[in-house]
Order: sequence, then structure tokens, then C-alpha cells
Amino acid sequence: MNLDRMPLDESEVADFHQCLLNCEQGLMTNGWGEVTQWPAERMVAGDWTPAIWRSPELAQAAWEFANHPDLQELESPAGRLRVHATGRQLRGSFERAVAGAPGSFPILKSKGAEGQTTIRSTPDEHWVLKKRQDEVCRLTDSVYPGARQILQKAGHLLITAGQNNSSARLAATASDERYVGNGWMPITGLSPAEAKALAVFINSTAGRLQLMQNPGKTLAFPTYSAKEAGNIGIPDISDCQIQSTLAECWESTRSMEVPQFRDGECQVRVLWDNAVAEAMNWDSEEMAYLRQLLHKEPHVRGLGYGQYADEPEEDDDASDENVE
Repeated sequence: MNLDRMPLDESEVADFHQCLLNCEQGLMTNGWGEVTQWPAERMVAGDWTPAIWRSPELAQAAWEFANHPDLQELESPAGRLRVHATGRQLRGSFERAVAGAPGSFPILKSKGAEGQTTIRSTPDEHWVLKKRQDEVCRLTDSVYPGARQILQKAGHLLITAGQNNSSARLAATASDERYVGNGWMPITGLSPAEAKALAVFINSTAGRLQLMQNPGKTLAFPTYSAKEAGNIGIPDISDCQIQSTLAECWESTRSMEVPQFRDGECQVRVLWDNAVAEAMNWDSEEMAYLRQLLHKEPHVRGLGYGQYADEPEEDDDASDENVE
């Protein structure tokens, strides 16, 4: 049962209760919300995803994408791809540094409205070991030995480890260079082209619905673990047609500024969804329908269901929260 508004007094509680009694499934009268049926066996197995979504269609679509026969788990037991949570290690052993400082390296940090604004990864901070070692202990490439372990986890693709679902912009970024992140989780085992292809897919409606199935402690600012990210269903990027179609879309959209999630429909999200539909031979109209539903979700728009404001919304982003 999803409420679109809360009762204000006892008379409204009584009205809501009666409307609920009269509605076995579907929209309740008087604008209270919607009653949805969900398979009991899924909930017994721990699937409470209908509680995440206002739209029961999005709940069902997210489940179907997560179990789609055309997709495979990102981090399969025998696979080469691995998701790494580097934020905690960075915050524990490293500190911010000036770009170019000996032993420093670039990372992805910001993830909110002013963070990553394009699908191309843009490092926005440099970090260095807190306890620097002597010059003689440095590697020949000017990276301190203590940094070697974390830089081995750098990837061409990074997935968000948590963000404001209204004011953030991207679920994943990619580039020809490899980075680690604080608030972003690198994926190792990918070539640049493969990373670009997966960045398009994860930012598409199919990818975002899967990622948002695991909201952590809050719907408005969910956090995602490496384990959950590893369970996302992805296309077979060893398929040349799939990889080329998605990677070419990354190339054509890499410089386009991506609006905030709450801004709704935009050209770049249309291009991503169309590329996924073409690559996977899926129905583009169905993708567009789900995308429009996602735009209307309260925790994406920053508004209650059915509430639309003419004036611009204030930025309530908590983009600098430390999440993993």
C-alpha cells in the first residue's frame, strides 16, 4: 500500500480506513494512494522492493530487469569483473592533497548536483598517504608503495556508492583513464570500451531501476554496497554489436551535461535508453514509458506524487556525505 498523502486528523484516518477496506487492488478513492498485490513467495525470500516504489509498475520492472534472461550478473563468481569499495580505505589511510604533490593521485569524490555532471569521469580531488615515506621508498612512478594496493583497484568504470536521488545526476561514469573514488566504486576487469558501454547501460532506465532496488537506510539518499552493485544484471559486452552500440553512445554523449534526476525528461537520457533498446533488441517505447514513470517517482523528483511546482526547486543535496 503506497500513500500519496497522510491523514491530517481523526476524520481523515476514518475516511482512509474505509477507502482501504473498499479497495482490494488499484487506486483508492479520495486520492489516498494505491494498493498493490505482490507475490508472497518473493517477499518470503526477502524481496520487499514494492515498498521502495510509488509505482507498482516500476517495482515489477525493476524485478524483471534484475532477473532478465538477456542479462548476466556484473560480478559473477567465475567472472573477471570486480566491484571495489575504495572510499573507506581512502578516508582511513589517505588525505586530500594539492594536485601534483609527490605521491598524490586523482580520485572521483563529488556525486551531487555539482559533482559528476557528464558520463565521462572527471576527477575532482587529489589524495596522498597520510604518513609519507622517505624519498628512497617511493616507486619509480612517484607513487608511494602504500598507494599501490588501492591503485590496483582503479577502474575505467565507477558506480555511485550513494547519492541524493533528486539532485544527483549520474549512476555511473567511465573514461579512458582508471580512477578510484570516495563515494564512487571502481570496477576492475574492463577495457575502456567495455567500461563506456556499461556506463551507458547503468545510467539507462534499466540500470537505474536495478540499482535503486537496494536503497540502504533511506529512499532519498540511498547508499549502495559493492556486493549489491555486483548483483546488477548487465548485457554481454563480449558481444561486439552490444558493446559497439553502447560505447558509441557514450562517445556521442560524453560531453553533454546531464540534468539532475528531479529535472525529469532530457535528451541525454533518451539517447541512453534508445541505445540500450537498440543494443538489446528491446522495445524502445516500453523503455520510454518506464523512464517517464521513473521521472514521476517522489524520491527522484523531490516532490510528492502528483505534485508539480512551477518555480525552481532549491538544491537540498547532501553530496558530501561519506557513503560506501
